[in-house]
Amino acid sequence: MPRKASDLKARSLKSWQRDRFGMFIHWGAYSVGGLDCWKMHDLGIPVHEYVRRFARRFHPRKFDARALVRTAKSAGCRYIVMGSRHHEGYCLWNTATTRYASVHMAPKRDFIGEYVRAARGAGLKIGFYYSMLDWRYRSYFAGPRKDPEGWRKLVRLVHAQVRELMTNYGKIDILWYDGGWPALDWGYAPSEQEIAEAWQSRKLNAMVAGLQPGILINNRSYPHSGGDFGTPEQHITPEHRPWELCDTIGALWGYAPQDRNRKPVHEIVNRLITCVSLGGNMLLNIGPRPDGAVQKWQAAILARVGAWLKKHGEAIYGCGAEWSPLFNKGLAPWRTTRKGNTLYLHLLRYPGTEFGIASFHEYHLVSARILTTGAPLEIVREPTRDLIRGLPARPPDPIATVLALKIRPKTAAEKRSRAWIGLEDPEKEEME
Repeated sequence: MPRKASDLKARSLKSWQRDRFGMFIHWGAYSVGGLDCWKMHDLGIPVHEYVRRFARRFHPRKFDARALVRTAKSAGCRYIVMGSRHHEGYCLWNTATTRYASVHMAPKRDFIGEYVRAARGAGLKIGFYYSMLDWRYRSYFAGPRKDPEGWRKLVRLVHAQVRELMTNYGKIDILWYDGGWPALDWGYAPSEQEIAEAWQSRKLNAMVAGLQPGILINNRSYPHSGGDFGTPEQHITPEHRPWELCDTIGALWGYAPQDRNRKPVHEIVNRLITCVSLGGNMLLNIGPRPDGAVQKWQAAILARVGAWLKKHGEAIYGCGAEWSPLFNKGLAPWRTTRKGNTLYLHLLRYPGTEFGIASFHEYHLVSARILTTGAPLEIVREPTRDLIRGLPARPPDPIATVLALKIRPKTAAEKRSRAWIGLEDPEKEEME
């Protein structure tokens, strides 16, 4: 008997949350010439000029899907979300809906098909990014009220293309929409429900769910309150549902050699730790070169992130948040993640050879070890704190040292007997 769709969805969601870390790929005809993926819009480039200057020059002979997947694996990523088309409408798969696609133009290649085969062969979950809007269509800028017939044509294209992507490549784990927002030229501010109705999002996602039972769909096909998970962009904002930070490795998304704002490894790892400590995933973006090769500086950063995860992945994969505000409010020198009765302290600011954890929390610390090296640590229980002793003077890992603490809940009597750091009457106490 086939499982219920809701059961499949729940299993997919739990599995995706255990993965915690994925790789995002922004790459396409817009990669030619750099300046990121919004240049057609922001520089006001007409469609015919854009096709001549960028789309017709897009011929990525060095695209190697297996090398791309190896980069994701070396970074410790458990899933990949690759762009199938961005806002300029250029399609990277074998589509029958338009000639504006890599199969029909210079490359003569189905890059999405190549990516799917490589990712599936490596055991990674497969995701497609798909932009609903298309800057080539005047009807997008006019909107459904001013150009209802043109808008219906655009919506038919979107539904047909999503159907192809959900039909032609086997099991797909994630559908990552973008670009559903209205253009300023619409002349009014539609509600989220009106936007969803304009795109026929309910019908679109019902079709997707029918073709791909158990697939996870993000929240960007409107309304934003819908979808299986939230997608805060470049800012860590926890949500009261499954969520995923989509983040850049530099400042921009696509290939942009002009972008010098490169995140250091320790910042990327810190952001990953923070996401997991707050119950979220992290989807870290790269922008390959126009020829398809991964940029060397991005590969180098990802390899160092992967090296950290190789030692500390136990504290990331399969971990949930520890919501105790006294443990994990962000002001302490650590962030915490939890798996069963193991609490992981990610020491973002190294405290030295010993430090205390206030005994206000709900747990007793049973044992402690340095996850980075495996070395055991001493726990000394005092009235107001548990002292952890025996750390080396210098941090064992320069990015983030992690401790693994075995914990057990305090009994009711232990909770009642806790001491306080405050004095009974500090004005009368003699201070040494």
